Amino acid sequence: MKRNLIFIVSALVLLCFGAQAQDFAWQAQLAPVTQRGYHRVLLSPQVTGHAQPNLEDVRLFNAKGQAVPYLLRSEVPVQYRTLFKPYQILRYTRKPGGTSELLVHNPEKRSINNISLLIGNAEVRKQVSLSGSDDQQDWYVLKEQDLLYAIRNTQKTAEVKLLDFPLTDYRYFRLQLNDSASAPLNILQAGYYDTYSEAGKYTRIPVHSFTRVDSAQNHTTYLRLRFGQPVYPEQVTFHISAPQLYHRPGKVVLGKEKVYQRRRKKRRRARMEEISVPLLLSSNAPAVLDLPRQKVEELVIQIENADNPPLTLDSVQVLQLNRYLVAALEPNQAYTLRFGNEKLAAPEYDLEFFQDSIPRNLPVVQVQAVKALAAAKKKTRSNGSKILIWAAIALLAAGLGYMTVRLLRDMEKKG
Repeated sequence: MKRNLIFIVSALVLLCFGAQAQDFAWQAQLAPVTQRGYHRVLLSPQVTGHAQPNLEDVRLFNAKGQAVPYLLRSEVPVQYRTLFKPYQILRYTRKPGGTSELLVHNPEKRSINNISLLIGNAEVRKQVSLSGSDDQQDWYVLKEQDLLYAIRNTQKTAEVKLLDFPLTDYRYFRLQLNDSASAPLNILQAGYYDTYSEAGKYTRIPVHSFTRVDSAQNHTTYLRLRFGQPVYPEQVTFHISAPQLYHRPGKVVLGKEKVYQRRRKKRRRARMEEISVPLLLSSNAPAVLDLPRQKVEELVIQIENADNPPLTLDSVQVLQLNRYLVAALEPNQAYTLRFGNEKLAAPEYDLEFFQDSIPRNLPVVQVQAVKALAAAKKKTRSNGSKILIWAAIALLAAGLGYMTVRLLRDMEKKG
């Protein structure tokens, strides 16, 4: 009886706290998908602004109310990629017992200082020499002698070997390999590695209201952008049409935050400190400013004009980096996104262990209009949860009192 009573009361308390933990303030429907498989759900500024900073409280549910596992992926401002770009091999003359020749074409006369060879695995060392030419008639030495070492790759059947030489822009390169002591190498490709940058993808944050004041007294232009809800701006772009040449310093004020200072007698005192980012608008550079990720409801931009007329601004755009939920979705199914719960921790899904198995380039699904859950309903549920908790506490107290009385009676009988 004691165990049953304790179990019932504990379950009731856990149920009450569990109901509180699942209180979401916002929800949104996903646009329907047309094919089965993994998709990227693009989280709009309305979603990220009302969710926890790191999106721990975002949950995806299917039509049956079941949680759908997902991965969280984010764009980065700039990412660098390295690609192997092959040259055209005009001919590869193999001469077992002699000198084999590989002729490589550099049609764009690109300035290079290395050639990478994709070679089938082999356990051998080869002496090689390299020369260059623009007409395949007159050849000039680039590297008199080099050594390609043994190639062993347990993961793949081919390996890339790098051959360095002084920077040059010949149209043709001739690689001569000494095959007097062993059979020729299986050279599959010759090329170079090219590193390029790729900018991350951004979403424009809607501006609820925009005001501009050009102060003649302060020689400063003040721009105030209000968003009408919390957002996380990460980039501001300015579209300036006049004058043709300009150089204007300024700053972007993100807001104020509490900064605690340690005082004497180990007391701390809070003060408000402005969060701002220096700004420089110049006709010699893109009018783009990256911002630290900070939750705000407005931005104030100050542009110092000195004795110049104010800039002609066609528009000011505020952007945030794209963030996605990667999840397996079914066609003709309704999916709901819920968020806005400060008590929830990040979910733990098995998909975390299979990130490399899911492609990066997936179809994108949009989030439809964000809706606030009824405040009255939420308040009623909250009040109901509190009543249930107090009822559970009262029941627990009554149960403990009842058991104490029975225990005293048993002791009297035994006495």
